[in-house]
Amino acid sequence: MKMKKLMTIALAVMMLLGLMVPMLASAEGETMWVNCPNGKTLNLRVEPSQNARKLKQLECGTKVTVLPVSNETAGWTCVRANGKDGWVMTKFLVDTKPGKYEITERDDNFRDVDHYTVSAQPLKGHDEKSVCLRVKPNKTAKSIRRLASGDMLTVVAVGKIWSKVVDNTTGSTGFVANDYISQV
Repeated sequence: MKMKKLMTIALAVMMLLGLMVPMLASAEGETMWVNCPNGKTLNLRVEPSQNARKLKQLECGTKVTVLPVSNETAGWTCVRANGKDGWVMTKFLVDTKPGKYEITERDDNFRDVDHYTVSAQPLKGHDEKSVCLRVKPNKTAKSIRRLASGDMLTVVAVGKIWSKVVDNTTGSTGFVANDYISQV
């Protein structure tokens, strides 16, 4: 009886693997995008190993093309990015371009500024009437609180997409997308 169960399980695993091979093969030539957590860059390497020499660092949102390879390496994908061919960790590739606010800015993207006051403003033409103050500069980061239109904030550092602010009402420090604030 145990042997029959083992054979059934083995057969099921083999069938699943058989179904996955065409999915992996169809990825060749596919366009994908880099999406790393916390605004980190993704290393493009000469070989599929974390110890291999780095060719380039790819920013979040970078477009890559999956290249055909003769030997599949679990957890790694061979890609072409910005004219260079190399290997990246598969878990940091997504099949749809990450949205502007989905990309987390790196800490070194922020520059300290002389503090100035801004007002929270929802985007024109959007139904959303409030703005999120977040713990990290990413739209999926935990919300500290919802800011009503007109809530006052003090900007302490600015990045490309986000600003680091102090909520004048609560004293909490967090991040707000630059498009959702206007200088007073």
